[in-house]
Amino acid sequence: MSSNRAEAADGGPTKRWAMTSSLTLCYTLSVVILLGAASAFLYWGLQRSMHQRNSDYLRQKMQVLAAILEKDPLDRPGVEQEVREEAEILGRSQSPFLLRVLDGTGHLVVESPGMQSLLPVSIFRPAQAPQTSGRVWRSPGKQQFLLATLPQSGAPAHPKWQIQAALNVSAEQQLLGNYRRDIAIVLVGGLAIAALIGSWIARRGLRPLADITRATERIGARQLQERIRAGSWPKELVALATAFDHMLDRLQEAFERLSQFSADLAHELRTPINNLMGETQVALSRPRQAQEYARVLHSALEEYARLARMIDSMLFLARAEQARAALAPIELSAGHELRAVAEFYQALADEHEVELRCAGDAPVTADPILLRRAISNVVSNALKFTSRGGCVTLQATAGAGLSTVSVTDTGVGIEAHHLPRLGDRFYRVDPSRAGSPTGAGLGLAIVKSIMGQHGGSLLIESTPGRGTKVCLSFPAPAGSAQPSHPPA
Repeated sequence: MSSNRAEAADGGPTKRWAMTSSLTLCYTLSVVILLGAASAFLYWGLQRSMHQRNSDYLRQKMQVLAAILEKDPLDRPGVEQEVREEAEILGRSQSPFLLRVLDGTGHLVVESPGMQSLLPVSIFRPAQAPQTSGRVWRSPGKQQFLLATLPQSGAPAHPKWQIQAALNVSAEQQLLGNYRRDIAIVLVGGLAIAALIGSWIARRGLRPLADITRATERIGARQLQERIRAGSWPKELVALATAFDHMLDRLQEAFERLSQFSADLAHELRTPINNLMGETQVALSRPRQAQEYARVLHSALEEYARLARMIDSMLFLARAEQARAALAPIELSAGHELRAVAEFYQALADEHEVELRCAGDAPVTADPILLRRAISNVVSNALKFTSRGGCVTLQATAGAGLSTVSVTDTGVGIEAHHLPRLGDRFYRVDPSRAGSPTGAGLGLAIVKSIMGQHGGSLLIESTPGRGTKVCLSFPAPAGSAQPSHPPA
């Protein structure tokens, strides 16, 4: 349903790429780009080197002829001899060189044999600089020539000369063409090989994710003990697997607590309901006097009150998990709150012949109603399990960035192995304590929940036969003083 809504919001179905395909594509493109860049650089270097070498050759030949013209501009036989010598080289060279000399009016003076049919005068650009070269021209016979033009001034009394030169570079251009073809083959082959290698690398690298997927598919409500247990995996995936195992630990613990809570809740509800049903069945087994019915109703009322308190506590715990944002904490005097709670429980303490003391003071930021409920639950437990002649001390202290409210009794104490579970719902230390009609094992669970809402902590210390100390620690208000008073 949610995926359909997401697709509808996007205007159509969402296309998802496989990570293997994405990684393979990225790897392949990277390899092709690197190969292409390297090949282009090598090709450019080779082409530039050939062009520079040919240009230097043209320049050298034209400079020789220019030197003859500068020495004697009217030495026509010398110029013709130089051109004929180059013509003889033409027959032996794989890269023939052609020369042409024009006078100042553009009329032909001399040229290499056959040059007019290969390279007409009109294809040479007029020289705009002392030397112009670098243009490659393709002849009708598919041959390619590198052209160059050199203007040459004659003596002051004689006309100017112009030298046109050309070098056949067909073989070199063919070499560059073959090189381009080889580059294309390398790129296509590299593309195919990179795709295969990239796919293999991606699949191998993502294999741990497949293991994680298979492990998660095995896990259900009855297999919460399963773990991924990362082996020799990359660091990133080891961290993922470890975090997933920790999440499973928390889920298993929460599931076990929920199962235990459900069992405890059923047990706690069954006891008063069975009592009510038993007493009602007995009362209805035969006609009775009004006083007997009244006694049954009074007994039922006690069970109803017990159920009401249990339901109220359960509702509080259920709401407390989502009520942190609804807190209304204010800065309070912890000593004042302790004295108010002690005054409320003074009559019960007198009835149990237990001394109730208050000591110290400290600023505390908390919701006043929840703070008093937490202190009341702790004091109620302390009075319940402190024998006659004992003492319960309520104390407030401040220090180390905390404001602490503690309740210390001289009661029977608690074994150490029970202490970590005292904040669990319906947990009671032993059956003798479970016999209390007013206790359901939710008092300290409520205290722990209240402390969690305030960002504080619950700490219980106890010594069997000597008593118990319960500490409620709240973050101290910013800028508050840190007074600490010894117990009275």
